[in-house]
Amino acid sequence: MTTSTAPRIWLIDDNIAGTGGHFLELASLLAGGAKELGYAPRLAVHQKFNEEHVDLICEPVFSIHRMRRWSLGVDGTSRVKRNSQGKPIGSTRFERVWHQLRDPFSRHNVRPQNMLKAWSDGFLQVVRQKKMRPEDRIVVNTGDDFQLLALARALRELRSDNPLTVHVILHFALYEGDSVSNEARLYGEQVNQTLAMLGKHTVHLHATTEPLARQLEQVGVHATAIPYPVRPRCETKNRQGILKMKQQPLNIVLAGLPRAEKGRGQMKFVLSEMWGSHLQTGNFRMAVQVPEKRWQRMVPLHLRSVFRNAIDNGGRDPENRLEVRSGNLDEESYNSFLDSADVGLFLYNPERYVARCSGVLLELLIRGVPVIVPKGCWLSDQLDLAGGDGSIGYSYTSTKQIPALLHQIRRDYPELSRLAGLHAEKTLRLHHAANTLRTMGIPDHEVAALRAS
Repeated sequence: MTTSTAPRIWLIDDNIAGTGGHFLELASLLAGGAKELGYAPRLAVHQKFNEEHVDLICEPVFSIHRMRRWSLGVDGTSRVKRNSQGKPIGSTRFERVWHQLRDPFSRHNVRPQNMLKAWSDGFLQVVRQKKMRPEDRIVVNTGDDFQLLALARALRELRSDNPLTVHVILHFALYEGDSVSNEARLYGEQVNQTLAMLGKHTVHLHATTEPLARQLEQVGVHATAIPYPVRPRCETKNRQGILKMKQQPLNIVLAGLPRAEKGRGQMKFVLSEMWGSHLQTGNFRMAVQVPEKRWQRMVPLHLRSVFRNAIDNGGRDPENRLEVRSGNLDEESYNSFLDSADVGLFLYNPERYVARCSGVLLELLIRGVPVIVPKGCWLSDQLDLAGGDGSIGYSYTSTKQIPALLHQIRRDYPELSRLAGLHAEKTLRLHHAANTLRTMGIPDHEVAALRAS
């Protein structure tokens, strides 16, 4: 099957405004899976995206991004349901009036009604200009309840004699902890009212974790749980040095730029606790990503000069206690950073990650890297799948436990690494991008072509 005659998968993500970051990585992974299934992938991105991507044909169409700012989920700021024009509906009279008064004070391009229209216009531009065929597929990579309003608005403008099928991937939790919030209930009502507006068009919802699918089910929304895709590594990490670990430091990696829900506020305490007992002793070294600006607030005062020296020295501490990467990393640098890990450390807020997937964790698991993660969330669920604490790593209830767990990891490292290597193969098979698309119900055209031949 040649590219010119292959059906297309259109990947839609307004969040992609430049190279680097997990939005583009997800699109690239789905594109690779699409090729395996016999599709020609195309990517609709933000207008600021003016760079070439070696594996993707990109169409910069969207004038706005980050639609989830108006979501009713935990990552949004909305407290009321809205219609497809952005007008507050339902909820209490006080909430409706409050949002009606507040919306005009938002910047013009991020007012709800303007964002809905702009996203809808971008989607329609793709559909109308690219002449969608029945065998083509559309996947909205990073969806939410507010973006679904924009999608429904666009679909209602299209002629119903050529109905479209759209797959929407949901990532972000509806509520924190165990209690269903009022906003989550409104989320469910809004999504179901939105889906009822579609006419002959079909929208399939997919959740990137089982807990997220359960959260959605609790508010009356059905979504298929799918495995979040992860990129296979071409080379196998050399572990011959494991037997010499008593003479060399284990490299602890905190990957990804720290945000509030990813432990930004915990870094200072953890660094202070580990510096004298773990890093200066030579038992461990730490590799971290920090923002290019204002990284100082994440670092204890007495260590800021050490961090500054490392940053000025190409990220390397002359005494091999630290590696500091600043800003977003390109794909090659990011994967090299992960390849250097002997231990993956996660300071994530477990309440925010009760139902939310961590792509970074999956990327370390497929490398066979033992990890330390918070209890009571999706991350510790992955340890449970591998056999629980002591299988491929350990979980903690308080960051005060991390120094002791690192000593335990060092003592148990050969066995932890062996088990993590075995579990890596299972994780990679499940989270391969082609399997993600198959789980979504997207037909395998390569298999169909082979059967027909």
